[in-house]
Amino acid sequence: MAYDYKSELEKWMSERYLTTFDVTDLIEEIRKDRKTSDLSDVDDSMDGDFDSAMASAGHGTDEDYGYFGDPEICGE
Repeated sequence: MAYDYKSELEKWMSERYLTTFDVTDLIEEIRKDRKTSDLSDVDDSMDGDFDSAMASAGHGTDEDYGYFGDPEICGE
């Protein structure tokens, strides 16, 4: 059985009290934003490694959970 995108979209819209005009306006705003956005205002200065990203996301680091590396593998 094929997925019924139209009924799912209509259900999603009705749950949010949106009309087809609202959705059309949203799509137009997204398209306009994509055309005018050059991403020059993006600040990449905080880009780091995987561990710092996971710590920032609230997952902590291995050291937070008491793991400091396997001395057999890392030579520590």
